[in-house]
Amino acid sequence: MRRSEILRLIAAQPAERYKEIRQFIDVSGIETSENTLRKLINNKERDFDTAITRVSENRNAIEHFWKQVNCPIHDVISWAKDEVKKDVAHLEKKKNNIDALISYWNKIEGGYEKYLQICNEIENAETKLANDQVTLTKLSEAASNNYLEIIDILQAAQKYFHKHDTLEKCPLCGSSENISNLVENVNKQIEENGLIGKLNTAKQTVSRSEISLKSKKQQLEDFLKNTRNDFKKLENYCLNTSEIQDLDLPFFPAPEDPTQWLEWTTVYNKKESWRKEADRCIDSKNFIETLRRSLNDLANNENIVNELSITLPKLKRVLDIIESKRKEYTDNILEAISIRVGELYELIHPNEGLDKIALALDAAKRGSLDISMEFGGKQDTPPQAYFSDSHLDTLGLCVFLALAERENPEQKILVLDDVLGSVDEPHVERVIGMIYDVIQKFQHTIVTTHYRPWREKFRWGILKPEQGCQFVELKHWSLDSGMALTGSITEIVRLKNLLADSDPDIQSITGKAGVILEALLDFLTIKYACAVPRKVGNTYVLSDLLGAVNGKLLRELKVEKISEQNNEEIQIGEILKEIQQIAQTRNVIGAHFNELSFNLYPQDGLRFAKLVEQLCDALICPDYGWPNKDTGSYWKNGGDTRRLHPLKKPS
Repeated sequence: MRRSEILRLIAAQPAERYKEIRQFIDVSGIETSENTLRKLINNKERDFDTAITRVSENRNAIEHFWKQVNCPIHDVISWAKDEVKKDVAHLEKKKNNIDALISYWNKIEGGYEKYLQICNEIENAETKLANDQVTLTKLSEAASNNYLEIIDILQAAQKYFHKHDTLEKCPLCGSSENISNLVENVNKQIEENGLIGKLNTAKQTVSRSEISLKSKKQQLEDFLKNTRNDFKKLENYCLNTSEIQDLDLPFFPAPEDPTQWLEWTTVYNKKESWRKEADRCIDSKNFIETLRRSLNDLANNENIVNELSITLPKLKRVLDIIESKRKEYTDNILEAISIRVGELYELIHPNEGLDKIALALDAAKRGSLDISMEFGGKQDTPPQAYFSDSHLDTLGLCVFLALAERENPEQKILVLDDVLGSVDEPHVERVIGMIYDVIQKFQHTIVTTHYRPWREKFRWGILKPEQGCQFVELKHWSLDSGMALTGSITEIVRLKNLLADSDPDIQSITGKAGVILEALLDFLTIKYACAVPRKVGNTYVLSDLLGAVNGKLLRELKVEKISEQNNEEIQIGEILKEIQQIAQTRNVIGAHFNELSFNLYPQDGLRFAKLVEQLCDALICPDYGWPNKDTGSYWKNGGDTRRLHPLKKPS
């Protein structure tokens, strides 16, 4: 979490604030189901409205049909139900029968005109035959009798000559005389008499005219026979088809004489009325089928309306239950979080009366989170109106931590990025302490900060040293070498490292030991309210602090060092007495440059540092730090490995 997220969490609008915490109170599965149900209800409401509209349309359509038939009964729906019970098969059958009747009529219609046409063709054929016979007679009279008698013989001889190229004698008389010119003489004699071609043509024309006349007469005979049969078929169909008996049918029998057909067909031609009746059958069938569809649609839509009128209230009730349960669940979570936020906030701001904090969803708005508190006796006060930036930041941090530690925090990694940005100095240590308490619930915690006092207090083991922590400090960086990292070594460890050096730097050792001794004495003088000279800025030096631990307190100061192997009691007052005897070594060797240090042995500085080391080991546990906790009988550290006596300064 970053400080910017803290600010958004507190200062954002309720809807945006809800988005910030949504991941911690995730009910997305329920919300998805809720949205799906809400969409279903909307769809069903549209279906319901559509069905109601269609019911009205169906009723209007049925009423329109009812009015078309002049409102036969009072109840429209009852009339429609009776109508659709009618069998439309007879209408289809009657329509087909009328079509067949018209087909039969079409076969006889125009029979008289056809009869006249054939008779006229016969008359024309007879006239043509007579003319062709006159032509043939005239050609026959023009030819001589001898020519006519021998023409056939000459033509037969010509055909014979075509088949026989060589002749030795006449095929008719058997004489060989004049045989050489016989073929030429026959051909010449036939050509000299040109009537033969015209005569043959006239004969062929007469023959064709006779055939044509005979064909026309046969056509007339067949036509009369077929037409009389068609009349008979029409008569039988009209007399034997029950579905058409209500029509205006022809009177039978029909006349046999074709000259009477025109009058008969003119009188009894009702084809147009028959077509209208066929159309009425189709209209009646379509009317009933359309009415049936409208009635079925009405029933279906009424069923939909009835079903949805039952289903919709139930769906809405289910949605109300889901919404209320979701809100109840979320409100319970927020209530628990609110209590936890108040507890954490009280750790940072003890006895300020600001722990009554409430987080709640706005009942009138979906996905909207309100934060309120009690301030100055007034309920439901928005913290933004009265809190300083420091108070708002710490409130946001408490809200975030309370949310984050819900639901298996031991499986989470907590990241806090520079969350102390605007926290004022009096509250920083309590914020750090609160963070130390909360992060124990998480699998891992990563904290980044620019707050240097936190680093220094960590190095001195003042802030929760019993908490396992890997300290990483980012040093100067460059484009060439990149980021430089270093760990943080406590001052006590640094002193031990200096003492362990084979060539110890006495000045550094003495100076470091003096600083550590001042820190130890500062701790003791505060714990026992020792009197020290009052100075501006409380800038106490070693002599001020060392002299303040005296009298009965110095004699009774002791530490119980507790471990699994054994317990040890250390009289730290005796260590302090020894330090008092050589305390000036620190000033001479470790604090200033002076020639007096030239006359001192290095062992004096080492002895001073080792006494400080003994005091540190007695008072401070490397794992659980300083004995800061008041047990009522003594002071102890977090792991109860160091017990400092007495609890109060002896009087």
